[in-house]
Amino acid sequence: MQGVRTAAILGLAGAALACTSEPAAPAAAKRRSRLAMIRDVAAAQGVHNGALIGGIAESETHLAHCWSEATYACMGPASPSCDGGPIIAGAADGPCSAMQGGLGMFQFDAGTWDDTLATYGATILTIEGNTAQAVSFVIDKVMLDVPEATTRSAAIAWINAVPVVAGDPTLAQWAQLLACRYNGCCAATALCGERANGYRDHALALVAEQGAAFWAGP
Repeated sequence: MQGVRTAAILGLAGAALACTSEPAAPAAAKRRSRLAMIRDVAAAQGVHNGALIGGIAESETHLAHCWSEATYACMGPASPSCDGGPIIAGAADGPCSAMQGGLGMFQFDAGTWDDTLATYGATILTIEGNTAQAVSFVIDKVMLDVPEATTRSAAIAWINAVPVVAGDPTLAQWAQLLACRYNGCCAATALCGERANGYRDHALALVAEQGAAFWAGP
């Protein structure tokens, strides 16, 4: 998120990590384990279309959660998921000394790091807590933006029914919702279209990479 602001917009991707080079993805085994964690944390909240959630993390940080995995970013607060080392922190909101970039794999940002911790709690620093909050966030935004999904159960059902298939209009709707509500890019511009396409394409790529059986769960 370019800034998961505490109101309606969680602006993360794109500018969230003002990087000078493309981050290195985790090694294959670690990457698969991390994607399985995303799948399972989402499933614990009833969301069984985990590639959609994984696509957010891929768009935001290429699955990096710890600064050691993405040293182009700022060094955030210490995280137990990083063996006590710093979590990844976005660098688009000013110098690292300002301590106000998005935190973790899903780049939660309520202002300064202290603001983010006050808003979401210390569990936002763990990779599981960061993921769980991302799942809750998108459920809430589906409830706001999808007319037929105004309850939590209906929103979860809607997310689960999104076909992760190239060219599908509901997948495009999901991607546009993320561009606006997660990234803060709501205008009908080429930039916002590009960001929506990123969420869509990363979800598609994760299904192709890991296979449908992986995303169906163990």
